[in-house]
Amino acid sequence: MRILLSSTFCFVGLAIGYATVAHGQMEEIAHTVTYIEVAPSTANQTAALLKEYVETSRGIEGNMHFQAFQRIGQPNHFSILETWRDAQTRDAHANSTHAERFRTSIDSILYSPIDAREHGDLTTATSAEVGPNGVFAVTHVDVTPNNTDLAVELLGTLAAESRRDNGNGRFDVLVQSNRRNHMTVVEAWEDAAAQEAHYGANHTRLFRASLFPLSGALYDERLYHALD
Repeated sequence: MRILLSSTFCFVGLAIGYATVAHGQMEEIAHTVTYIEVAPSTANQTAALLKEYVETSRGIEGNMHFQAFQRIGQPNHFSILETWRDAQTRDAHANSTHAERFRTSIDSILYSPIDAREHGDLTTATSAEVGPNGVFAVTHVDVTPNNTDLAVELLGTLAAESRRDNGNGRFDVLVQSNRRNHMTVVEAWEDAAAQEAHYGANHTRLFRASLFPLSGALYDERLYHALD
């Protein structure tokens, strides 16, 4: 444990830098991470509805990124990642006729209510396309409130290291707007091999070991393919 903590605090200086930059951005860029679970027999129908929803949403003023995903191994699970110029444009889209029409179209086939979570930046960077074989990971990180600052430092360091991994196209950390101790990690990899190699990297293993005693819930990682 002493070795683990010592290694963790060696990264604090770098991580604080990322947290400081992100704090200045948080009042501007706005994100939403949405989870959708439907009846298995309606997975193809839902995928088609999501593709149409994404295409329309990308054309709305203020949108910076809008992408939908289907979960690997559980094709009736979907996720949507949105990035908007600010909270006002994000909220306007969420309350639009277009968004309400989409929600109504899948209401009867949902297994549970749509789970849409508003986020701000914690540490984000320029992303790159990963191609048709890309693997995306969306991970909900929950730590106990008293461990929030240390978790932020660990996640900032993980992001900085992981962006240098072979095959990485995106590695961002978002923070949930109404729960500062809840974060979402968004990753994009060129293929499954690159994503698996990242898991075995020393910096990833150190992060997971360091985060474990801080956790308030299971490390909820979900792997996806993009729908477009």
